[in-house]
Amino acid sequence: MRIVLLGGTGFIGQHFARLFRFSAEIVVISRSRPPAASMLNGVGYIQGDCVSQEFLRQVLQIDDYVIYLAYNSVPKTSFEDPLRDIQENLPLAISLLSVLRDVPVKRLLYVSSGGTVYGPANLECLISELHSTHPISPYGITKLAIEKYCQMYARLFGIPVVIARPSNPFGPGQAPYRGQGFIATAIAKILQGEEIPVFGENGTVRDYLYIDDLCTALKILLDCEIEPGDIFNIGSENGMNNLEVLQSIAKATKIEFSNHKLNFLPARNFDVAYNVLNSEKIKALGWRRMTSLGQGLVPTVKWVKGNLGVV
Repeated sequence: MRIVLLGGTGFIGQHFARLFRFSAEIVVISRSRPPAASMLNGVGYIQGDCVSQEFLRQVLQIDDYVIYLAYNSVPKTSFEDPLRDIQENLPLAISLLSVLRDVPVKRLLYVSSGGTVYGPANLECLISELHSTHPISPYGITKLAIEKYCQMYARLFGIPVVIARPSNPFGPGQAPYRGQGFIATAIAKILQGEEIPVFGENGTVRDYLYIDDLCTALKILLDCEIEPGDIFNIGSENGMNNLEVLQSIAKATKIEFSNHKLNFLPARNFDVAYNVLNSEKIKALGWRRMTSLGQGLVPTVKWVKGNLGVV
């Protein structure tokens, strides 16, 4: 089984490669070569521009399993430059789908965003795959557009694409201060005694998922018989507001965390107040979340400490 990770040098791709490099042939493709220290034994690395159809035809093989992780912006940067968000992400999707018309792979798994494609939701309900999609960020709009292209190519050309909508992943290796990953940045701020902004009375409610559990779900979506174009949420089904998450982090870091380090600000109109995913559909395929927030915070805090040089 040859698994190709497009954009595989990021947070999710690196963890997936680490978990499954001994049970499958893993090939990581990215625009830039990762630092030698982060390269894994038993994993192949290919550097190139995935927007180039010529390059993709050289590296993709018949019967590959392709996980599409490449994305060149985060929600914050998509607001700063919506046009760039489109220009750097949609062409890559179209190039890949066009190549796969001629290169019959076993599966294309597109990793979309469960946290942004749905938009506002009822605070009392878990969000299922059938929920309406009204994203309120350029990031979410472009992610959803790529989903629609994937489904169109599945319908018209039979490309065996499956769409994953993960909640908010966290874990070791997720760098803080990148505009994505509340937990990593909150850990870093608490460790360094920095003030943390909280938008709204208790902050937004989100669904956090440990990275190993997400990667296990992605592997299941590669292996199972699934109708082309189908969509699967992947989340913990446990919503927590920012204050609850910060309290859990304070416990994991063993640092007294008093309210004077919080800067309460008005809620922002581009923040969805509530986003907690219903994951019954993927659980029907045999997946289960194995790591609670508290369990996952232990190695995450340890990694952030090491990354910051905090004793």
